[in-house]
Amino acid sequence: MMKKRPFFWITIVFFVLNIFNTYFLTLSSFNQYIIPFNHTFLSEVCSIIGNFAVLGIFYLIGILILKKPKRITIYLMVLTFILNVAIIGLQYYMKSYKLAFSIFNFSLMKSPTGGFGGKVFLDWLYELFLYYRILTLIPFIVILVLFIVFRKHFEDIKIQISFRKIFCSFAVLIGCCFGTYGYYQYSLEKNWGFSTEYAQYGCQYAGAYNYYISELLFRVDNRTIDKDANVTEEFKELSEFNKNKESYVNAIDHKIYSNRDNQTGILKGKNLFVIQMESTMAFCYENTFNGIEITPYFNSLFKDQNCFYFNNVYTTVGIGNTSDAEFAFFTGMYPTGDMTVAWEFDAYDFQMPVLGEHLKDYLSYSYNPTNESFYNHNNLHEQLYKVTDFRGLETYESLYPKKDNKEKYLNYWISDASILKWAAETQIAANQNGKNAFSFVETITPHNPFYDMSEDLPNFTKYEYGISSTYYQLTNYINQVKYNDKLIYDFIMDATNPDSPNYLKDTVFVLYGDHGNALYKGAYESLYDRELTALEYRKLLLNIPVIIYDPTGTIYESINPEEIKSILSQTKSNTDMYRTIINLFGVETYSAYFGVNMFSGEPSFSYDPKNLDILTDDFMYCKKNEEYMLFGDKELNIELINYILDFRNKQDSYLNTLVYTSKKKK
Repeated sequence: MMKKRPFFWITIVFFVLNIFNTYFLTLSSFNQYIIPFNHTFLSEVCSIIGNFAVLGIFYLIGILILKKPKRITIYLMVLTFILNVAIIGLQYYMKSYKLAFSIFNFSLMKSPTGGFGGKVFLDWLYELFLYYRILTLIPFIVILVLFIVFRKHFEDIKIQISFRKIFCSFAVLIGCCFGTYGYYQYSLEKNWGFSTEYAQYGCQYAGAYNYYISELLFRVDNRTIDKDANVTEEFKELSEFNKNKESYVNAIDHKIYSNRDNQTGILKGKNLFVIQMESTMAFCYENTFNGIEITPYFNSLFKDQNCFYFNNVYTTVGIGNTSDAEFAFFTGMYPTGDMTVAWEFDAYDFQMPVLGEHLKDYLSYSYNPTNESFYNHNNLHEQLYKVTDFRGLETYESLYPKKDNKEKYLNYWISDASILKWAAETQIAANQNGKNAFSFVETITPHNPFYDMSEDLPNFTKYEYGISSTYYQLTNYINQVKYNDKLIYDFIMDATNPDSPNYLKDTVFVLYGDHGNALYKGAYESLYDRELTALEYRKLLLNIPVIIYDPTGTIYESINPEEIKSILSQTKSNTDMYRTIINLFGVETYSAYFGVNMFSGEPSFSYDPKNLDILTDDFMYCKKNEEYMLFGDKELNIELINYILDFRNKQDSYLNTLVYTSKKKK
C-alpha cells in the first residue's frame, strides 16, 4: 500500500505531524516555560483549522509550481524542516522571556550580544537533546525517511491540475485563515484585554502558523495601544491608585496610610549606593544544599540589626529582563511586559517622573559592564532616568585598556570587582567635592548561559550541591552566586570601614536581584530532592532578594523591633523600592507613585507582567488559566484580584499611551 501511494502518505504525514508540532508552543506538558490559556473545544478546533489552512496553502503552491510528486515531496520536506526549526527557535525564546514571540518584540535584537552569543549557542545545541527539543524535528525526519525509502516508487507524472478546483481550494483555505484569525481577535478583546500574551493567545486560538504568517504579512498589531488616547486622561484614570497623598486606604487590609510615616526623610543628605545583581534569586540566601551554605557572608550580615533582608519580594520584569528591572527601580512602575522601554525610548520622545530627577541635587552615576549601547543604556539612563553620567564598557576600556589590564575584566566584560571599585572611586571623588552621590551599579554574574567560570575568575572554587550532572547550568549558577556573595560582601565591608581608603561615608546600600534564571524545573527538583509543583516553580523563579544595609543605624531606630520580622517577610514588588527610597531620603514631589514604603508594614502585592501571576501574602493567582489559580491554602480575595487587574489595566494603558502617542524621534 505504502509503495503504491508514497506521495499520499507523505502528504498525510506533512499535515498531521506539522499540526501536532504546534502543541510544543501551546501545551505546558510539552513546554514548561509557558502558561497556556484555557484550552477549549472551540479554541482547539479553530487552531487546527487555522494551521491546516496555512499548510494547505503552502501545499497547493507546491503542486502549482512543481507538479511532480517527487519534487513536491522534496519541497514539503524542506518546508517542514523550516517550520520545525522555527518552532525550536520559538521554544528558546519562550525559555528566555516566558512569553510567546511577536514581531513587535523584535527590538530586543538591537542589543549587542557581546561575549554571550557563542556560549548561548553551544548551550542551545546541548539543550536540543537535554530537553528533548530534538523531538520537534520528528515531522522532518519522518518525511526524510519516507522519501529515502520510497524514492524509487514515485510516479514520474505530472499531477493533473484543475485550476477551478485549485482556485476554490485557495479561497476556502484563505477564508479559514481569516475566519480563525478573526475569532482570535474577537476572543482576545473579550476575554483578555492586556498588553501581553496576545501572541500566546494567537497560537492557541488562530493556530501558530496562521498567527505568525498574519503578523508577518499584515503587521496586525494586537497590543492594547490606542493611538487616539489622551495621556492626560489615561493618567487621571491611573491616579485613583496614587499613594502620594496625606491619607489613602490600602486595598488589602483596608487601613488608612499616608505618604508620611516614621521613615520619612530620616536618610536625607545621605549617599545612596545601589547594586542590581544579575540573575540573583532569593532561594540562594539563607539556604544550605548538600551541606554547603550558598551565601554564608550575607547570611552573617543579616544578623546585623542594620541589615534588612526582604525575603518575599518578586521581580516584575517583562521581555526586557535586566532593562525592565531598571525601569521598575527608577520609576516605581511595572513594565507592560511586551514593551522594552529601553528601545521604545530610542524611537519615541517621552518623559516621566524618575528617581534620578527626584535626587537632582545628587551627582548620580550608573554603571553597566557591557557595551554602552546594550539595551540603549547610553541614551536611556541619562535622558530618561536623569542620571548625571552613564558609564559602560567603552568608557572603562578608554581608562583601562584591556591589553594592559586583563585582571580587571571577565572575558569580554568589566568584572564585578572592577566595576564596584570604579563606582566607589567616583563616589568618593564626588563627596570630596562637597556633593552627595547616588551610584547605580549592575553586576555581570551570574549570567546566562551559566557556564563554568573556574578558569575565568580568581580564587573561584567549584562546589557540588548534589545536582544531577544533566543540570550543570544550575550548579554553575549557584557557584557564581556563592562567589559573588564574598565579593560583594567584601566590597561593602571595605566601603563601610572608616580606616579604608575606599570608605564611603554616610552611605546606605540597596542590593536586589533583577530577575530569575529560567533554568529547567527538573534542575530545581534535583537540587531540592523532591518534585516541585508548577506553582512552586513559578514562584521560585520570580522571588528575588532585596537587601537594604544602613550602617548608620538610622532605619533600625525608626522601627519597632518586634515588627521587623513580619515587615521583612511581607510580599513586596521590586517597584516598591522607588517609593521606599523617596520616603527615606525625604524627597518632596507632587508626582504620583503607587508602591509602598517597605519599612512601614503596609501590605502590598506583586504581579508578573509576562503572564499576570498575582502574588499576595495569602495567595498566588493566575488569570490566564484556572489550573494555575491558587498557591497555598488561603481563599482567593476576588475583590482584591479585581483591584489589581484594574490597576494593571490602567497602568498599561497609561504607559502605552505615553510611549506610542509621543512624537517619534528623528
